Amino acid sequence: MPIPSLETIIDGELAEKIVSQSAEIIPQGGILFRQGEAADYLYFVKSGEARLTMQAGEKEVMIRAGQGSLLGIPAVVGNQRYSMTAVTCGEAKIFRLSSRVFNDLLQTEPKMQQAVLLILASEVRVARQALIEMSLWSDI
Repeated sequence: MPIPSLETIIDGELAEKIVSQSAEIIPQGGILFRQGEAADYLYFVKSGEARLTMQAGEKEVMIRAGQGSLLGIPAVVGNQRYSMTAVTCGEAKIFRLSSRVFNDLLQTEPKMQQAVLLILASEVRVARQALIEMSLWSDI
C-alpha cells in the first residue's frame, strides 16, 4: 500500500521567503513535533523528506512529506495541538517558522494563502484516503 503524500509549496519565491524568515534546525532524534504537543511552529522541508504519523486507536496512519512541504498547518491555523508526529527521514534540511511569523505572512502574501489552502485540501484528501484504507483493512 503506497504512502500518500502531501501537497508541497512549488513556488520558489514563496519557499525562499519562508526560509528567510525561519531558522534551520537539526531535530533531536529526527523528531520535529509529537502528536498532542502545543503547536507553536510550522516546519518547512527545504530538502529531503519527513514522515507524519498519527495513532488512530490500534492503527497508525502514515503520510509522506517531501521537499517543499510545510508541516503543522492544521494545528497552527486551528490553534490546536499537533494531531500527528513528524519525523525527518535521512538527510533532510528543515526550517522552523514561528506561528506569529506565519500569521504575518498569511496577512501579507497572497501566494501563502493559496499555498495554505492547497496544503489543507491535500491533508483532507489524504485523511479521507487513510480512513477508506483503514476501513477496507478492517473488513479483511
